[in-house]
Amino acid sequence: MARFLSWILIVPLGAAVVAFTISNRGRVLIDLWPAPISFEIPVSAAVLVAAFGGFLLGGIVSFMSAGRRRSRNRQLMRMLENAKRDEAILREQVRKLEAAVSTQPQAETQQLLGKIDAA
Repeated sequence: MARFLSWILIVPLGAAVVAFTISNRGRVLIDLWPAPISFEIPVSAAVLVAAFGGFLLGGIVSFMSAGRRRSRNRQLMRMLENAKRDEAILREQVRKLEAAVSTQPQAETQQLLGKIDAA
């Protein structure tokens, strides 16, 4: 389904780029002022290069601004893994204590529970 939706967006966009390129064949002079470099290119190439540069710049800015979120996500994932490991250890201790309580007489159980409460 996602592949179909991407085609619905890509095909018209590609057709628009082709139509733009065909209709803007005029040439424009690009002069890089401080350097003695100047050249002529088609208007469509200048616009497409500028759009691509803006796309790349936007992607870089977006990637850099999401750095804190990615860092926080990694930190939270480590905390979650530690909590799951601690939970498994505590569940095993509870299982052992329940087994010990069920096999011991009442007086020994009270002593064991007193030790647990003191800790």
